[in-house]
Amino acid sequence: MMRLFASSLIFVLALADDICQPVKWNAKRSEGPYNTKALRAANGTMSTRKTLVTTTEIQPGDINCRYSATTSATVNYYTCTQMATKYGITIDVFFTLNPTLELDCSNIQPKTEYCVAGFIEPVRATDRLCGPRNGNATCLGTAYQCCNSETWKCGNSTDDCAAGTCYEGACAGDKVYSTDGTCGLNHGLRLCAGKWGDCCNLDGACGTGDAFCGTSVCFSGNCTVPDIKPTLPDWMKGNTPDGTCGGEKGYTCNVVYGNCCNKNGMCGVLASDCGAGCQPEFGDCSSISTTSASRTTSKSSSSTSSAGITTTTHVTSTSASKTTTTSTTSTTALSSLPSCGQTCFNNMVGQWSKLGCSSEDPACLCRNVNFGYGLRDCSNGACGTDVASTVIAYGSAYCSSALATTTPTATPTPTATGVAGLPTCGQTCFNNMVGQWSQLGCSSEDPACLCRNVNFGYGLRDCSNGACGTDVASTVIAYGSAYCSSALATATPTGTGVASLPTCGQTCFNNMVAMYSSLGCASPDPYCLCKNVNFGYGLRDCSNGACGTDIASKVIAYGNAYCASASATATAKT
Repeated sequence: MMRLFASSLIFVLALADDICQPVKWNAKRSEGPYNTKALRAANGTMSTRKTLVTTTEIQPGDINCRYSATTSATVNYYTCTQMATKYGITIDVFFTLNPTLELDCSNIQPKTEYCVAGFIEPVRATDRLCGPRNGNATCLGTAYQCCNSETWKCGNSTDDCAAGTCYEGACAGDKVYSTDGTCGLNHGLRLCAGKWGDCCNLDGACGTGDAFCGTSVCFSGNCTVPDIKPTLPDWMKGNTPDGTCGGEKGYTCNVVYGNCCNKNGMCGVLASDCGAGCQPEFGDCSSISTTSASRTTSKSSSSTSSAGITTTTHVTSTSASKTTTTSTTSTTALSSLPSCGQTCFNNMVGQWSKLGCSSEDPACLCRNVNFGYGLRDCSNGACGTDVASTVIAYGSAYCSSALATTTPTATPTPTATGVAGLPTCGQTCFNNMVGQWSQLGCSSEDPACLCRNVNFGYGLRDCSNGACGTDVASTVIAYGSAYCSSALATATPTGTGVASLPTCGQTCFNNMVAMYSSLGCASPDPYCLCKNVNFGYGLRDCSNGACGTDIASKVIAYGNAYCASASATATAKT
């Protein structure tokens, strides 16, 4: 009996030794963030473990797994992303916790346990010495929770844990609040607090006063914001619930039913609504442009996009006292929308002058983001969200066709007139972002390169919101969107462009192209591939899984440019 007990004890101890050894993390991985080959050699028993949860003494650099989960009987390259999503972690964290996995998830195994919650065990400040001067030892997990950046010692006082002083630990830390007085775009977007002041200026320095918090210099923090009361455009203010206006109830017209209140007390956008008898106190009687000079009738021109949207523009002269300009999509296409959608679309086209256009030119309308926003808001209000999705999709196809057939006539660099049209704070933000070209991964101030990095748009948005206020910022952001639309429209990806992607990105892109038959295409035709949304989704998921989120953004941007070029080329051929 004793012999049997001894044998059982030896077996249990051997199994425990196999189960509980922590995984060692190697920061010098030659194939990316984690060295899977080295880990396989050092941890050859990993695939046979019964549990990954760490229960033994752990050393700095070990993976401290706190929870694990088992894969299903069927796995594929997307299983890694599915597990990360299910357990609320990023794909990067998932690969960190499971370093034996390839970054394209190609070697994930069925019915196998993987770590889904945990962390890399840090160096603990057991002697209360912390921070960069002390091997980046952390105060977390010790009796003193906050690392004071002035003394580089762990403590628990209010001063130790204050924003701007606490480097790490039980506080937001230096990744959020600067502990050295530097801040902003070039310093991790850190904020300012405590002894450093409450404003970060555009030079990346913390402080207080006009030099740091002024409207034209402040990047983030307690910036001085102009006292501008947000207001809706006049053409969206109407309160009519049923299309009636004036009379006893005094309803005013809006974009849903048309902005003009006619002599019969009904809203609309036709010449009969906005002309003689129009009641200006209950609507906008200037929706239809009139002039005292007659105009010469021009020929009709039409263009057909591959999405099946035909746009036709007519300029028609009538009497010498009135000229009406009309631009609509073809009757067949527009008539396929419900009546509420047709009304919203025609009403938005009728707002061409308020959208900054000299005529009902589709390309001009579509360059103003308020055209799409108005169509969206109107159709949601008049048709309901389910029907509105069809109207919004029609508007997107209409604009894609309009913009695809409009060739930029100049290099997509903002002219002095365009930039000068922005408020001073907006000009400063835009020029500062262009000046960050090297930090944005560009070799020059090439607009297309700047715009392919999402941080260009994010930086312009954050800077203008902070420096100009949200109302003024919308103008700056719209300018940036138009600038990038022009830049990317003239930038056609080539084979050289694909080669410029990291290997993982090239693999993902080429794999998605090779799946053309699964995407419903007879050949790897770029336009056909891009019409299927799963091409973009697959490229996104594969690059996030194989490359990580930072690099994936470049791969996704390349895919967007590839599809934009494919769409423009296909349209030009029709």
